[in-house]
Amino acid sequence: MDAQLADQYLVLRKELAAYLCRLVVRPQLAEELAQTTFLRAIEASELLTGSGEAIRAWLFKVATNLAFDELRRHSTWRETMMLDLREATEADSALLEQSKALVGSPEARAIAREHLVACLACTLRNLPEPQAASFLLKEVHGFTVAETADLVDATHAQVKNWLQQARGDMRRRYGRTCALLAKTGVCHQCVELDGFFASAQGNPLAGGSGLEARIRIAKDLKEQSWGPWHHKVLALIEDLG
Repeated sequence: MDAQLADQYLVLRKELAAYLCRLVVRPQLAEELAQTTFLRAIEASELLTGSGEAIRAWLFKVATNLAFDELRRHSTWRETMMLDLREATEADSALLEQSKALVGSPEARAIAREHLVACLACTLRNLPEPQAASFLLKEVHGFTVAETADLVDATHAQVKNWLQQARGDMRRRYGRTCALLAKTGVCHQCVELDGFFASAQGNPLAGGSGLEARIRIAKDLKEQSWGPWHHKVLALIEDLG
């Protein structure tokens, strides 16, 4: 069973790590939680039976519970985190030099879309943990409402309500801050980054600027953890507190 579990984990590791990245945002913490999830699986290997989907659900449940524990330890979160991170990045001369070295590079071509997902993660971080996790599990990682309810230890009705509340809350927040959605918004960092890095990819939301468009991009990147540039930028969260 250990060999089968290890094989299953290798198949799922990228998706699981990406899920944790979106849930806890902090890059190093997400990596640690992914490793801890695998160790927990090894410890419980004799109890794990069933199909690959059953093991996938078990791994996501363990990862979710570990993330909840950590998020409660980091209970404070700035609603203006994306704007604060921009200021912190611009004030970090070493990071700015590293960023300039990426201009025109293949890696930089994906940064605007990845930043959109980072924005989604930071926006979700303002919500209660079960709401944020339910949103990611259902809308991005494809679990059903019933499966999501099991993963977050809630009822079917609770998860349906959380999903509705999360969607409403996120639309309101984007309406206030995202300049791609509202002319009064104060943030269009994804487009600015595309210009800074000379990526010529344009507005990542050009095909649709609503929440559904953001979810589609998050789905496209559901097996992609933070890239090297975002890993460095989001690590600044530790200094912001």
